[in-house]
Amino acid sequence: MPVTEALIDTENFEIGAFVGVLNIEDFESSLLYGGKLTYHLSESFFFEAGVGFAEGGETSFEKLAGNVEVLTDSERDYSYYNINLGYNVLPGEAFLTENYAFNTNFYLIAGAGATDFAGDTRFTLNAGAGYQVLLTDSVAVQIGVRQHYYRIDVLGAEKTSMNTEVSTGLSVFF
Repeated sequence: MPVTEALIDTENFEIGAFVGVLNIEDFESSLLYGGKLTYHLSESFFFEAGVGFAEGGETSFEKLAGNVEVLTDSERDYSYYNINLGYNVLPGEAFLTENYAFNTNFYLIAGAGATDFAGDTRFTLNAGAGYQVLLTDSVAVQIGVRQHYYRIDVLGAEKTSMNTEVSTGLSVFF
């Protein structure tokens, strides 16, 4: 019996939603959700515009000191938006059984944008990697890990904050 592969639809755009966990340095880990719009330049390169939302928790100081608030509730709202360039490093196939094969991509991605947190908007760089499985010619699932880097001075001295994102999502090619 011949194996039929899922092929990327002839369209170059992809829209998707994701959910995951974001570790906001000094402010706990929290639920992350967002969306992305991707344009595939070729089989290897793609541009991605993304937006994500989370909420910062309490610092260790706030937990130990009791009734102390470093940030107000509205300042704990965390959002980011970015523009990224991605590269499919290892395109391949995943075999579920001998009759089912799915096209896959292991990709690297990096870019720049902004993060709104603690009452301020900060220039942000991000970089990461992901794995995408095309379930059909127009539907894909992916899992990814990214680091978001920006300068912050909420707890005194200015420092570079590194926030780790782990997420999974579903996208549609059109």
